[in-house]
Amino acid sequence: MLLGFLTGRLGMIHKETAKDLTNFLLYIISPCLIVNAYLVGFSMKRLIEFFQAIVAVTLVYSVSIIVSHLIINKKFFKDQETRSVLLYGSAYSNAGFMGIPLVSAILGESAVFFSVPYLVVCNFFMWTHGVALFSIEHKRSLRLRFLDALKNPNVIAAFIGFIIFVSGIKLPELVLTPIKSLVSVNTPLSMVVVGTNLGAISFSGKKNLKTVVFGTFARNILIPLICLFILLSVPISGQAAWAILIMASCPVPAVVVLFSLLNNFDTEVPTSYLCLSTLCTIFTLPLIILVAQSLGYGG
Repeated sequence: MLLGFLTGRLGMIHKETAKDLTNFLLYIISPCLIVNAYLVGFSMKRLIEFFQAIVAVTLVYSVSIIVSHLIINKKFFKDQETRSVLLYGSAYSNAGFMGIPLVSAILGESAVFFSVPYLVVCNFFMWTHGVALFSIEHKRSLRLRFLDALKNPNVIAAFIGFIIFVSGIKLPELVLTPIKSLVSVNTPLSMVVVGTNLGAISFSGKKNLKTVVFGTFARNILIPLICLFILLSVPISGQAAWAILIMASCPVPAVVVLFSLLNNFDTEVPTSYLCLSTLCTIFTLPLIILVAQSLGYGG
């Protein structure tokens, strides 16, 4: 990650190159990583853990959304645009871009199996509740937007991987070999890409600093801690528990800026929010993990 940060700052990796590497990681390597995680022998234990994870993540998101609406309300944040951005950023994490690589790097490739339930539930809430937070001026229906989410290569890979897992299909070496080869470069490449993106970000202004700091506190510390205590109360442990916590502790999703642009919002708050939250993750994620370990989480 440090190497990516330095090469980005020194101009050795240009903005266009970083964007291309990000797309390659998101839409080629990440789907391969997801499919690879499901190339294990079927077991009822794993299937039960998968559905337990679905239930746990649904509970986590439901509570996160409720808490976000309680602390980010009209009384404290009168501007509707700012409120929408903070609500979205605090309730949802950058699970796709940062979550999967981090789970793979910290827990190992096998733990990606439990990242898929998080992605599935995340996409459902993002394209229903999340989209509703913004006054979508474009005339595309919610159904079409949800279908767009289902077309995401990572979601497609999740469905393919699950079918392979439950059916016991054996992929031919012609398909398996390139998947394994691409998966092998995931961790180093993802860390370089994350570092490069961190090196490229800058704050767009300081007039909304207090707002952005509050949003970052909610996204990076408050919501993950609430998720931690929720997960401590449900029957889930091991890699599944840790994968969900790591995904929930990721920073603000980049799509918050995209949604703001689509709806002609001022992008200063979402851009600064994304930058600060992403930078702070370097410190807040280890902190959340440390707190979880001290509570005997995942045991």
